[in-house]
Amino acid sequence: MAEFEDYINKNKDTISVDGSKDRNSLVFAFVGDALFGLFVRTHLAKISTAKAGVLHTEATKFVRASYQKKLIDLLHDDLTENELHIVITSRNAKTNNVAKNSNLEEYKKSTSFEALLGYLYMTHQNERLFEILDKCRVEIEKDL
Repeated sequence: MAEFEDYINKNKDTISVDGSKDRNSLVFAFVGDALFGLFVRTHLAKISTAKAGVLHTEATKFVRASYQKKLIDLLHDDLTENELHIVITSRNAKTNNVAKNSNLEEYKKSTSFEALLGYLYMTHQNERLFEILDKCRVEIEKDL
């Protein structure tokens, strides 16, 4: 995970925690979706010598709404007040979309998971981001 952490630590496009209050929580989900996908793909590429197609199939197990719902449920009790606010706000945001392979509850909870990651990344709370991603990594490794 060190390479991924190095990449994330180079991020200089951040906003303040106070500035984050002016942002739509779904914008954080937009960023968090990309971040988690990169995290999963980086981790799988590091631990496996499989071909790209196999890695892609494996990655899709973890970036889907149902798995992200599992992760946010696992993390929920350990979140700070600010983190819970982001999770609740993004989960309750009005949306007209539902992922094709999930139900509304899974979709909303996975969006809240992605928003949490995006929020931590955009506010440059990297130590906390890595702590959460490490818990996700442990869960992913159990399910490989």
